[in-house]
Amino acid sequence: MLQTAWGSLFRSIGLEKGERLLIRGGTTSVGLAAAAIAKNHGAYVAATTRNPDREKLLRASGVDQVFIDTGSIAEQVKKSYPSGIDKVLELIGTTTLKDSLRCAKQRGTVCMTGIVGNKWSFDNFAPMEAIPTAVGLTTYAGESEDFMRTPLQDLAEQIAAGRLRVQIGKTFHLDEIAEAHRSMEENKAGGKIVVLT
Repeated sequence: MLQTAWGSLFRSIGLEKGERLLIRGGTTSVGLAAAAIAKNHGAYVAATTRNPDREKLLRASGVDQVFIDTGSIAEQVKKSYPSGIDKVLELIGTTTLKDSLRCAKQRGTVCMTGIVGNKWSFDNFAPMEAIPTAVGLTTYAGESEDFMRTPLQDLAEQIAAGRLRVQIGKTFHLDEIAEAHRSMEENKAGGKIVVLT
């Protein structure tokens, strides 16, 4: 979760202090971690959720603005940021990617990292129509070399000192693994699921 969030933010989209970041799929464990890391880095963080009751969870991770995601949020985003968002972290996947591309400003970047929307490819994809002029599109997969680049010790120290808040949703024992999986599938954890051995 931390490695994927960090790699997406700094390797793929090169998030800078003071930039505006939109996290599409903000209540995923990666989304919550990305919000906390980006906020600590000095970014302004916006995030989406389909459930208005999750706004408090997002704000506890450092999110400044919450967008209720109907599947099409570009118009909402453009009302708040007429020129668009600097960087977009796409965690839902192909089901919302085209709309997320419309949220980015010219010279902005969209990184597709997650596919929690459970659709792995486009039915039809016309790049000249889908990707706005001067908007960059990249991905992040988190290969083993990326893991080695992640400052995990620094992140762990920030967590221990209380400067980086990691949302633990639910904790289960190993004999409760079926219940843990059910909680994940039903999107009821509200943070990272931890299984103790």
